[in-house]
Amino acid sequence: MPEEFPDGLIDEVDERILAGLATLYETIDPVPPGLLERIDFALAVAELEADIAELSRGELVGVRGEETDSVTFTSGTLSLMVTTAASAHHVRIDGWVTSPGAEVDVVGEGLTRTTVADEAGRFSVEGVPRGRAHFVVRREGYRPVITPSMEI
Repeated sequence: MPEEFPDGLIDEVDERILAGLATLYETIDPVPPGLLERIDFALAVAELEADIAELSRGELVGVRGEETDSVTFTSGTLSLMVTTAASAHHVRIDGWVTSPGAEVDVVGEGLTRTTVADEAGRFSVEGVPRGRAHFVVRREGYRPVITPSMEI
């Protein structure tokens, strides 16, 4: 149903003009890459009432010809260290969290993998597709902790 305005309906000429303006704005001032994902992330954090972990350290290292990356995230009540080992299409994530038994989600593009840290706080997730991902750590009696996203 066409939209009504005080001076009448939008006609085909108006629709072509508006479409041209939309194309012009998309060309000269495009939406920044990743903006929609960042907005979704911010809304999810607000909805969860979660704590945000900060990146405190990261380094690239090489192990047996694999590309690896070690990163540590911290929040007021938790530290999370992850090491990623990448193959051509997938990543193995080995991690340690300061809360044994915590549930750890690896949230990638269209995928969530969940594991539970052992009694020493260690966990591992295999076969995660390469791309951007963040972590969500849940512990009994605490708010969830969410990390910033990183390229894995």
